[in-house]
Amino acid sequence: MNARSLPLLFVPILGSLLAWIFRPSEVDWQTLESPVRLSLETKDLHIPKGPKLRFICIPETGDALSLIEIPSRVLSLYPGETQSYNGALAFTHWISERTGKTLRLPSAEEWRRAARAGISNAEFPWGFGPPIPPGNLHFALDKAPNKPGPAFGYGFRDLAGGKWEWTLEGILLGSAWSEQDPQTLYINHQFTPPANYAGKDTAIRLLWENPHHPLKKL
Repeated sequence: MNARSLPLLFVPILGSLLAWIFRPSEVDWQTLESPVRLSLETKDLHIPKGPKLRFICIPETGDALSLIEIPSRVLSLYPGETQSYNGALAFTHWISERTGKTLRLPSAEEWRRAARAGISNAEFPWGFGPPIPPGNLHFALDKAPNKPGPAFGYGFRDLAGGKWEWTLEGILLGSAWSEQDPQTLYINHQFTPPANYAGKDTAIRLLWENPHHPLKKL
């Protein structure tokens, strides 16, 4: 190696160093928000002989998604089981008839859009980075939690941890309190259950089509 070739060695090294210094800052769960600031409107759905459910309007579609997984005090009003995919579908038909609203399971795309909160490449509901969940997330627990987990992004709770959530396609998203593998917390991760699966670690999150509740820009 001669002296003239030495400067050439520093070109890729310098380029890598500059790329690291000026890399885009990561977005974490504390800064995950819509690029366009919106006052996310909420809509309350009153269940006859039951409690009200709160929904958050999704900016990209105008539909609304329930703030939390449907609680047991609402599920208990339904005479059938709700842990299987068919049971979850039947529940959405039942509650739609009971309330006179169009309620259904969200599609996987709709669920993921809500979890990403306007940041199209977000890896987790809390943003980016290694799959290290916040300490108060309902994940890797010995028993099921009795209250909703922390809110991220648009304000939804338990889009990571809590319970696996049924989607319109029959796949489960969001991981669960009983899981140990943090890879299941990725927004893109999905669990395709066997036929007739009805686990106690499954839940229902309702999508309310066209609730006629406009968003207001700040």
